[in-house]
Amino acid sequence: GSGGAAGGFDLDAPLESLRWAPKTISVVLPCAEEREYALKTVESVFASTPSNVLHEIVVVDDGSNPPLTSTVLGPEAQAKYKVKVMRHERTVGLIGAKKTGGDAAEGDIVVFFDCHVAPQQSWYQDFLELISENYRRMVVPQITALNVDTWTQVGGGGGLAKCYLTWDADFKWVDSSDRYIPVISGGLLGMSKRWWTETGGGGTPEMG
Repeated sequence: GSGGAAGGFDLDAPLESLRWAPKTISVVLPCAEEREYALKTVESVFASTPSNVLHEIVVVDDGSNPPLTSTVLGPEAQAKYKVKVMRHERTVGLIGAKKTGGDAAEGDIVVFFDCHVAPQQSWYQDFLELISENYRRMVVPQITALNVDTWTQVGGGGGLAKCYLTWDADFKWVDSSDRYIPVISGGLLGMSKRWWTETGGGGTPEMG
């Protein structure tokens, strides 16, 4: 069958037709009152991503007061770190902020991070490789602990715990060594801009 939000797509498309060669990544950071954390996250993303891969860092200022552009992300920082700031005058929440950032992103791949992360060196390689095999694939990174004073990783991470839902909608965790995830657990994930658009990421969200 076929169907889709933006002109339709073939649900049964052969895998070979889903392969492509992404080259650039837009990193979207939904931020609300993070201030110094926002700047540290921007600096970390910029430092850990080659310039030919990092298309931009889209910071969505979700109603911070004062605005991030008047504190830690002024014109100099924006130019230095490839930052594009999208601002909501009033806070709309995480989902609305992600939608604004995803719609504004122009890289081949859109990666959503929290506004208080420090990506490790070479973090981008798995996103490019895995999503190149299937432009409809969504990739979730392993999340580790962060020392916010030194902005460095603490320990070796929390293993491969993944979340899932039971039939009565109970949220649970399971340890698994395979590469597949039953339910995306939070805000860190990557997908192709094309798939974002085809699945309605650029549409009008239902706010409630």
